[in-house]
Amino acid sequence: MARIPLLQEDDPAIPEETRAYLHEIGQARGRVVNIYRAMANRTEAARAFSGLASTVYRGKTSLEPKHAELAYLTATVTNNCFY
Repeated sequence: MARIPLLQEDDPAIPEETRAYLHEIGQARGRVVNIYRAMANRTEAARAFSGLASTVYRGKTSLEPKHAELAYLTATVTNNCFY
């Protein structure tokens, strides 16, 4: 069980701002993964994280997407971060 609640965009109990954020993430990524569901507990922090991730991973870069993914995966393995 998660220590931080994983919010669902179809939950009528969550604030409209949070529901909108989760919907936007779902539209942009094709699905909402749990890191965004957990971070949605603090919508302003989730939006900041999303902006950072968008800039780092999809911003203007000279790297081809396959090379950016290789760098990401290499850093993940090197740091034993297998989420």
